[in-house]
Amino acid sequence: MELNHYIQSGIIESYVLGIATTSEMEELQQMRRLYPSLNAEIMAVERRIEKTALAEAVSPSPYLKQRIFQHINWRDEVPPIGNDKGRYTFINIHSKDGQHITVHKWWRLFFIITFILSKICLFFAIYYFLKYQQSRERKMEQQLHTQQTVSPE
Repeated sequence: MELNHYIQSGIIESYVLGIATTSEMEELQQMRRLYPSLNAEIMAVERRIEKTALAEAVSPSPYLKQRIFQHINWRDEVPPIGNDKGRYTFINIHSKDGQHITVHKWWRLFFIITFILSKICLFFAIYYFLKYQQSRERKMEQQLHTQQTVSPE
């Protein structure tokens, strides 16, 4: 009798729809372990909800399909609907004389400054590398000289 009352309480429907609370879900899991026939009832509820959803489904209009395809890929050859000529923005990248593409003057300045700074950094890197090499050579010469003076044997 407890099982029939449990089935009629609506917990199975809320579980299948995903709106059951965590305590209801835990209780249902315990009941499934106690009563294996409850699994068949859960499957029946799932099928009943699915049949109801399919029976009452409303198919979308063909106009909606065209609008969706226009938003997905604007290159498709879908004729515009009504006076909607599309809301596309085209950027002209061709130069005025057809020979080259121009760049804004601030970008040019930025690239020139970046280039000059990179050359300055390269110069200092080479300069300090050579200074390091010279100091290392002097240090090795001093060590060699001190070894020769300490052990003249």
